[in-house]
Amino acid sequence: MTNSNDNLLRELIETENSHNVEKVLALMADDVVFEDVTFGVVMEGKDGFKQIYPTFITAAPDFKLEPKSWVTDDKSFAIEMVYSGTQKGDFPGLPATGRPFSIRMCSFGEFENGKIKGRRDYWDLVTLRKQLLGEP
Repeated sequence: MTNSNDNLLRELIETENSHNVEKVLALMADDVVFEDVTFGVVMEGKDGFKQIYPTFITAAPDFKLEPKSWVTDDKSFAIEMVYSGTQKGDFPGLPATGRPFSIRMCSFGEFENGKIKGRRDYWDLVTLRKQLLGEP
């Protein structure tokens, strides 16, 4: 059975795939905290998100998040996705290569008053480096 938080999570992923930062921001609480744990990047509040998140779009302008599975309740969520694209710009610590990538990731987060309150993304840097840099 689908609940309103399932719909909010689905809308977040669809909106992120549209690469429209303003639409993504509309789904977030004012004091949202978005964290890319692997890169060590923390985006605090809508202003912090707006300053940093576009760099990920620049790094992979064709990126796509493909949800595989998720669970939600009235306060939190967990989602498994595939993050794929072509690296056209720099990721933190990874200069642009022009190469495609596809990595599995998971995210955990919270809802508050019909908005995304927080999200933490976890993924495998070793796999990304293999795909982008050809490292063993």
